[in-house]
Amino acid sequence: MNELSRYIERLLLAHDCVVVPQFGGFVTMATHATREETEGLFFPPIRVVRFNPDLMEDDGWLLADVREQRRCSESEAKRHIQHMVLNLRQQLLADGQADFGSIGLFTQDEDGRVSFSPCQAGVITPAYFGLDAFAMPKLTAAQRSGKNRAAQQQALEEKQEGNSTHITIRISRRGLKNALAAAAIIVLCALFSSPVDDASQSNQATLLPSSPTVEATQTKPAAPTPAVKPAPAATAEKAPVAEAAPAATTPAATAEPAPAAKPAPAAKPAAQAPTAKYCIVLASDVSLKNANNYVKVLQDRGFADARVYNNGKMNRVVLGNFQTENEAYNMNAKLHRTSSEYASTWVLAL
Repeated sequence: MNELSRYIERLLLAHDCVVVPQFGGFVTMATHATREETEGLFFPPIRVVRFNPDLMEDDGWLLADVREQRRCSESEAKRHIQHMVLNLRQQLLADGQADFGSIGLFTQDEDGRVSFSPCQAGVITPAYFGLDAFAMPKLTAAQRSGKNRAAQQQALEEKQEGNSTHITIRISRRGLKNALAAAAIIVLCALFSSPVDDASQSNQATLLPSSPTVEATQTKPAAPTPAVKPAPAATAEKAPVAEAAPAATTPAATAEPAPAAKPAPAAKPAAQAPTAKYCIVLASDVSLKNANNYVKVLQDRGFADARVYNNGKMNRVVLGNFQTENEAYNMNAKLHRTSSEYASTWVLAL
């Protein structure tokens, strides 16, 4: 990574434009949140860096930062800036490209024209750190109609429940008075009916004369009759039961069955190679040339599985082949801790 890129990255966090004397200016431009229709992905807002080679006039930001960091005079800071610009031009001339850290990538063609490809990770956007792309597919017509029907059915059920809980019963005052009078009569009858009956029965008992013949007459108990014992029943002797002769065993009955042949084990199906389901996106919506250049840079850094992924609409620079979402997110977290260049990488489901 070029030394000049560290100064530019730090200055772009606080300024919208930073000019490198005798080289060009870096200008930031804020973009709103976007939605990718084909995959149903929402991307957060970021600040995109543009390079303008026509901006040559020094604005003083880079010179002041170099003086502060190196603690040197103004003339020494200017000589150091010239030295960094010269090293950048020599690298472009020798290699045809120069990695500018988390800001982007410079490339130079055979005619000497310099082009700049910004990094889509949005590293210079601290206000949006932590925001990641997320998927939210559109509802189909059948799903929308089904939700509408469910909402209408729920509203109808709530309306019916509301009507069933409130029941109004109208009773006239005259009917209520009659019912209360009838209930009072029934209660009084129940209270006074039992004592009256008992008193009348006791009065009748005292008024009736007792009969002397009945009291004098005593009934003698009848003589008990002797119990007749039943005659003992004759015990019948049990006849001896003849034991059955054991059945003759034939050789055919005693012969053991022959063991059945074991079936041959079924052949196991050949294991199929698992296909990748997730990858990590490092850059989106870039030209094929810039994507290939960035892939080459990543492979030189040791990411052998870096590649260009095209879904039919845009080119992306992706990394890794993961079977589970958990593996992809663990690798993405490691990338975030590795360098600030990968601070805004995100996981894509293939």
